[in-house]
Amino acid sequence: MTAYTDATKIAAYLGVTLTSPQQTQAGIAAQAASDWIDEYKGRSWQVASPVTDELHTLTGDRVYLNNRPVAAVSSVKTRAAAFVGIGWTTLATSQYELLDAANGVLLIQGWSASSQALVQVSYTHTGTTPPSQIGLAATIIAASLLGPTLRPNTAGLDSVSVGQNDVAVKFSVDYGSVPSEAMALLGGRAIVVA
Repeated sequence: MTAYTDATKIAAYLGVTLTSPQQTQAGIAAQAASDWIDEYKGRSWQVASPVTDELHTLTGDRVYLNNRPVAAVSSVKTRAAAFVGIGWTTLATSQYELLDAANGVLLIQGWSASSQALVQVSYTHTGTTPPSQIGLAATIIAASLLGPTLRPNTAGLDSVSVGQNDVAVKFSVDYGSVPSEAMALLGGRAIVVA
């Protein structure tokens, strides 16, 4: 899997030079940010093509593939989900159709919304390069994850100002939250992750 950002991009975003251990930590943060984005968006740009036997639960007559756009489907196998030890049945190409290649929607003949089955799909896709906003969002998220290791004794504290009868404290980002700038790039609103 290839992360959507790296230590060089994170250091440039933060405006710092990272030590060797910090570069290692930035690589870990980059992969964590990329994985979180995949889960949040419900798709990935990290998976190489072709994909073999991607597993789905079929609850109707459609399967929504994880990687898109889809170039071609090479194999579809089904089996009843409720029975242990039942074998897989490979479908003929006349029993399924790539209904929407851009969005990875596969139509499977003969299944209804009431039937539940497991489906394994093998296919090729061209979605291995993330859009630029995904890369920038990954950089922002990874930078926020790396922040506490760059300033270990500040606990995320960005600035403190003391005025007459008041103290103002500003934190870089709340612990465990995804920066609002990244959420805007991902098309969502700021959320706190546990």
